[in-house]
Amino acid sequence: MTEVVFFQALSQDGFVTDAAGSAAWQGPYFIPELGFHDFIAGVTAVIIARATYDKIAAGGKWPYGAIPGIVPSDAPLADIGVPVTAVGDDPTAMVAAAKAKGDGTAWVQGDTDLAMRLIAEGLVDRLDLFVMPATLGHGTEHIDRHHLPGFVVASSTNFANGVTRLRYVRG
Repeated sequence: MTEVVFFQALSQDGFVTDAAGSAAWQGPYFIPELGFHDFIAGVTAVIIARATYDKIAAGGKWPYGAIPGIVPSDAPLADIGVPVTAVGDDPTAMVAAAKAKGDGTAWVQGDTDLAMRLIAEGLVDRLDLFVMPATLGHGTEHIDRHHLPGFVVASSTNFANGVTRLRYVRG
């Protein structure tokens, strides 16, 4: 069975990216104890927005190794030699394509607008939000972790570097 998970870091005030659209500010907070490597080991598909794929393609290197990607797009994708499937912009089709890649975790990666669409459609099973000990004030992507319809906090874990993981499940 495949679980659809939004696994994302954000600031205390809910910003994923800074005012310039960068998530680089998160870097110093990523420590092995957060469990990213364990998480990625169970991922069988990555669902990413078209704009995110285009940025990756411009760099020429797929950062997820052999993990296949699902990209909502009606237009052809640039070929960078990785197993990526373009599907229409229908949330149900995106998740179905990800689940077809095998049992494990379908990771809704990056783009918060895409994640919020999938959440609103009831297609995400779990959210792991990592609240970093930083306040940005503003940014280009925001998550209101106090308004996640249909989800309840199942657990909270504090790490020595000040990061708190909030795990949300369907309530």
